[in-house]
Amino acid sequence: MPTGVVGMKAGLPSFDLCLLGSGADGHCASLYPKSSQVVCSPGNTRAYLAAEGKGGITISIDTINAARNVILSAGKASQSDMARKCLAWSNAATNHNLPAGMISTSEGAVMEWVLSEESAADLPAM
Repeated sequence: MPTGVVGMKAGLPSFDLCLLGSGADGHCASLYPKSSQVVCSPGNTRAYLAAEGKGGITISIDTINAARNVILSAGKASQSDMARKCLAWSNAATNHNLPAGMISTSEGAVMEWVLSEESAADLPAM
């Protein structure tokens, strides 16, 4: 990869922005709960992996976490329980049942969730 085009963190590309959607089951970036692509993280050294059942590829959770900025959307009412678990559980970063909760970015990076009033309904009051 040409130098200066994409930065590197821990041997993985550090993208400027990863924009992700998510599902009510906690999947994101074609990374599904308990799939082999999820179970190998954290600690995976590959930037991309085969997407199970999709016939394509996806970037790894470790690659997403190396990004400088991550925006993850969850706007449906059916995603409220998933959003609560991902954002309020202390073990979310290692919970292979919720890949979206494993997105935590590296130090100095920015992680933002885009929620609707309906998908944020189960979050504790701040």
